[in-house]
Amino acid sequence: MAISTDPRTAQQRVAAQLEAAHRQLTKPGLSRRDRARVADRIHQLKQEASDLGH
Repeated sequence: MAISTDPRTAQQRVAAQLEAAHRQLTKPGLSRRDRARVADRIHQLKQEASDLGH
């Protein structure tokens, strides 16, 4: 098992990924397919955050 060198907590990592996904979702010119993919990722991250007790 690899040891993480990221000093952030799991909650902080999920929050950062969620922010990045939201930024990506608001990009102009994003195709419908890519928009759906990002929306699915946001849903997964929100579930992960909920599981972490965030």
